[in-house]
Amino acid sequence: MKQKFRALIACLLTVVIFASSFSAGAAFAPEQAINSEAAYLVNLDTGMVMYKKNENKKLYPASLTKIMTAILVLESGKDLDKTVVTAPSYIFDDLWKLDASTAGIMAGEQITLRDLLYALMLPSACEAGSILADYFGGGSIPKFVEQMNARAKELGCKNTHFVNAHGLHNPDQQTTAYDMYLITKHAMTLTPFMEIACTPKYTMQATNKHPKTRNIYHTNEILRTTSSYSKYYYPYMKGIKTGTTDESGKNLVSTASKNGYNYLLITMGAPLKYSNGKPVGDNGSYIDAINLYDWAFDNFKMKTVITKTDTVADVKVTQSWDRDHVLLVPEKDVTALLPSMVDPSSIQKDLSEVPKSIQAPVKKGQVICQIKLKLADEQFETVNLVASEDAGRSTILYVWDGVKGFFSSLWFKLIVGFLVVLLAAYFFFMVMYNKKRQKNKVVRRKRKF
Repeated sequence: MKQKFRALIACLLTVVIFASSFSAGAAFAPEQAINSEAAYLVNLDTGMVMYKKNENKKLYPASLTKIMTAILVLESGKDLDKTVVTAPSYIFDDLWKLDASTAGIMAGEQITLRDLLYALMLPSACEAGSILADYFGGGSIPKFVEQMNARAKELGCKNTHFVNAHGLHNPDQQTTAYDMYLITKHAMTLTPFMEIACTPKYTMQATNKHPKTRNIYHTNEILRTTSSYSKYYYPYMKGIKTGTTDESGKNLVSTASKNGYNYLLITMGAPLKYSNGKPVGDNGSYIDAINLYDWAFDNFKMKTVITKTDTVADVKVTQSWDRDHVLLVPEKDVTALLPSMVDPSSIQKDLSEVPKSIQAPVKKGQVICQIKLKLADEQFETVNLVASEDAGRSTILYVWDGVKGFFSSLWFKLIVGFLVVLLAAYFFFMVMYNKKRQKNKVVRRKRKF
């Protein structure tokens, strides 16, 4: 008995702790502190937001900007291998002395769109961003930036504004973790964005300025397996883009997959620490990413919440001889990503939309209403409830209900009211008419005498 009581108390404490954190915007907080200024973690299999922190706060994107640049290039429909672009010299004048990351591309170099995209996304080459902006802007980088801002709005971004295509600091270039999620989620649907963004090492082709091939590497050190980077290596992570300036701090967009679970994470504004003008200490964006991914993989599992065979409710049926109630079942099986400690039986089933009655005929599989599934009062799924059986309509009951409906309808009441008024007017008129006749008779009698 004591063991059962202890188990019950433990279960209740677990639910209370979970409920208090779930309503705060995340399923429950990871044990490790998240040092990034903003974060947004989404399960790609379900669309469920697992963790969020300052997701709508405007921050500097730094080189995360290049994801939007890549989107416009890929959406152009240009052949990535056959389209060769010549790097204009003015771009390098603009980047001179800005401490921009590069891929060693030179003025006048003729390079394919594919190699430019790899240079853009792996070593985060700022000259590649400007070359692409110049080319797709018809020789005008500002025109390309206008396209970036217009596309961001189309994707639902409300707090994003671009000034350049490479992400070097500008106080007017801002975005949010949530907007970067929208941008990246769309980019992931474009071929071959993920192939490019998740490649640790790429070999660029020889060009008129570089007679030999050369290798470029992804700035996301977590992807690298060499000993010098083993401190951060995380086998489940893929891509996508880093971004760092003194003003932005450390930004990272990445995905991770393990045991069939897939996540997309945006972290922005991890602190930068310097010593003698050089960054020192741990990379906070990497640590935050690894901690959040481990927390999600270890603490959430897909669980069956409700099945098509579960009887959820019953509803009264009118105008049917066959049956007076119909059982309601879910239209489909529902699985959800839930904390490992949560029993699916504890899921709240909101049946407020179930009607008091429905009219026959009812067909098996007919959608009757919806059920809302909640955890700690937070709705996470809505599913249709359908009739589990037929209910035929009785013509007699249908006609009888029609007659009753007519006699209780507003029109019937108006007609009856009109007739009552008409009848009252008739009686009033007759009374007045009879009085007048009697009066006239009295007058005529008096005249005779």
